[in-house]
Amino acid sequence: MRPRTSTLILTFVLGTGASLPAQTGDVRTSAPVEDYAISFFSDQGYPRGRVVGGSADLADAERIKLTLMELFLYSGEADRKLETTLTAPLAILEPGPEIVHGPDALSLARADLSLTGEDWSYEHRERRVLVKRNARVVFKMPLEGLLE
Repeated sequence: MRPRTSTLILTFVLGTGASLPAQTGDVRTSAPVEDYAISFFSDQGYPRGRVVGGSADLADAERIKLTLMELFLYSGEADRKLETTLTAPLAILEPGPEIVHGPDALSLARADLSLTGEDWSYEHRERRVLVKRNARVVFKMPLEGLLE
């Protein structure tokens, strides 16, 4: 019996609700940048987000191609709590609309759940993760009343 496939949309509150400021297109290079990283901070100076890539193609500032992408989302508060981590071998960062997406694998980890899948996108303004293929969610908490 073949498993049924469908699109899975999961919406999470992944931070304080403040948007990440868009990256400017001031930096361009014809060769990939190794060990790319950009961080975002709250108005009080606390970390809110960090994007890291093994390499980044900055030829198009509107569509930054990242390899070995890691996206860390923090509370943005004094506790500096890491709330969510997204990792993917290949990702496209679109700073203007604050979207990261990729055609291949995604792994998302939080204290309360983990998610894996393929052909994914993360929209920061909506704090929404969309996984189109092979989505698997593991809840790390009781789901009381779910089947009632």
